[in-house]
Amino acid sequence: MKIGIIVHSQTGHTLLVGERIREKLQADGHEALVVRMQNLENEKAKNPIDVQLDSLPETAGYDALIFGAWVQGFTLCPGFIKYVEQLQDLGQAQVCCFLTQQFRYKWMGGNRAMFKMTRSLEAKGAVVKSTAIINWSHKKREQQIEELAERFTSQYKA
Repeated sequence: MKIGIIVHSQTGHTLLVGERIREKLQADGHEALVVRMQNLENEKAKNPIDVQLDSLPETAGYDALIFGAWVQGFTLCPGFIKYVEQLQDLGQAQVCCFLTQQFRYKWMGGNRAMFKMTRSLEAKGAVVKSTAIINWSHKKREQQIEELAERFTSQYKA
């Protein structure tokens, strides 16, 4: 199965999680590719209108998609919002979503951001199969990443 992992990552944390998922998928025999996008210049913009992305990754050509982004100011980063706005209809594509956030607990912006992320993708026709939030400053961060990779990979077992 060919799986696209599309991440919006500024600092590299979200990218690192995407790479760990890719490694696990490849170990299970899938073809997986991580595609990173990031903001140009104004990385702290709060409004999607003010964000300019370095790329707009395509979703076509994949059997499945995984989206990753980060929490900014207790909500979904505006760069990912801008990216989803430009997407064509995903036509019932089965997707998984993950977020990275600095704070230790999901209720500190992660839950709200995930709600926005899943609703925006569902509005484009996606069917969200699984979600996860990685709390970067949590002492069990590595365990969270491992569990996320295992759960997402299990979605694509034959």
